[in-house]
Amino acid sequence: MVSFEIFVKRFGKIEPFVKKESAKILKAKGAEIVGMVQEQHHRGVNADGKIMQKGYSTSYGKKRKKKGLQIGFVDQHFSGKYHDKQKVFIVKDGIDIKSGLDYEKYLRTNFPKSVGLTPKNAEKAAIALTNLLAPKMKKYLVG
Repeated sequence: MVSFEIFVKRFGKIEPFVKKESAKILKAKGAEIVGMVQEQHHRGVNADGKIMQKGYSTSYGKKRKKKGLQIGFVDQHFSGKYHDKQKVFIVKDGIDIKSGLDYEKYLRTNFPKSVGLTPKNAEKAAIALTNLLAPKMKKYLVG
């Protein structure tokens, strides 16, 4: 008889390994992840892929229109300070994109799913992660 215990011990530790290595890889790819979130903000899209807020107030909309800016949705394209400071941080169950500016508190309070990847962007990140993580997992399992 061959006991499964030896296999269970080896594979039982794979989840913490995958989480740790995934976080490292995603942090290293931080600029790309932040770029995806920023692109979503420029389109006014949240992590669900939905428009965060339709249109501006009448008075502010008029000002934007005079400047030749779109007014169909709130595009979250800020002065640059918010986006310039964004970085990837490792958190308990993944990564988070934070800037540390006060505006971020406002944004997360008023638009709870404003920071995160849309399903389409999450899939792109998952493919890139898989390609980088697979060799590390093989090495871990083979020893």
